[in-house]
Amino acid sequence: MKFEEKFIAFIDVLGFKNMVNNSETGKGVALSELLDTLSKLGGQQDEHKFESYGPSTCPQSKYINKNLNFKVTQISDCVIISSELSPAGIINLISHCWGAVIELLMKGIMCRGYIIKGSIYHNGNQIIGSGYQNAFAKESGVTAFKREADERGTPFVEIDPFVCEYVKTSTDECVQEMFSRMVKTKNDVSALFPFKQLSHSFAIGGFGQEFNHEKEKESNDKMRNRLISLKERVMNFVDPENERAVNKAKHYIHALNEQLLVCNRTDEFINALCLPFPAKRY
Repeated sequence: MKFEEKFIAFIDVLGFKNMVNNSETGKGVALSELLDTLSKLGGQQDEHKFESYGPSTCPQSKYINKNLNFKVTQISDCVIISSELSPAGIINLISHCWGAVIELLMKGIMCRGYIIKGSIYHNGNQIIGSGYQNAFAKESGVTAFKREADERGTPFVEIDPFVCEYVKTSTDECVQEMFSRMVKTKNDVSALFPFKQLSHSFAIGGFGQEFNHEKEKESNDKMRNRLISLKERVMNFVDPENERAVNKAKHYIHALNEQLLVCNRTDEFINALCLPFPAKRY
């Protein structure tokens, strides 16, 4: 029984109090759906997966223990995750957090959190240590992608500069590639950013394959409708009389609008591919 230096994440579901109040009065989602939402944060089943199979993201990356000393504790509307100090440890912790964030995004629910390195004793529901306390304290002051100079508490899971530097200097190409897919950096502040995955992609000129203009347009339209639906879901969970909550939601709405613009550009690209080549002049 001892304190350990580990990577630590603290993630909180935003607006949960309002969700509970609405559920109790019959105006919101049912209790069963609330519990299903919280299950997306993770639990002991995730620890068991690492015990049985080892790292799932970048499985060839260096680790100390096969199970990565991976611990997950969910308490009400928040979750604490910790992992060993290794390339596999950090990328699997980030991957778990990213998965939880995008699962909740699909329901229209916002998250905020902080990922840090520090000292912790983490065993079941016993969580003690300055590392955990620092992650908890920094969660409410997240500034990632802030829209105003003095804005604090933006709805993102921010990543401490030390953790970013650890990934950058790890020389592990898989870890760096997966990190770049899940994280966005702006003004020297990095955070999980699942929105860039919400776009339609397709390959051109595969062997024996013919480009299907209508199929690609239809898939892009489905993504567009999905984004519009997500905007509605986000606002459905926000108390319109709570100015702070509305301002937080604007971050998600802005990011979703950016992805809608990507859909529009994809349509333009698909249409351009269908234009006949100009006739050659001799």
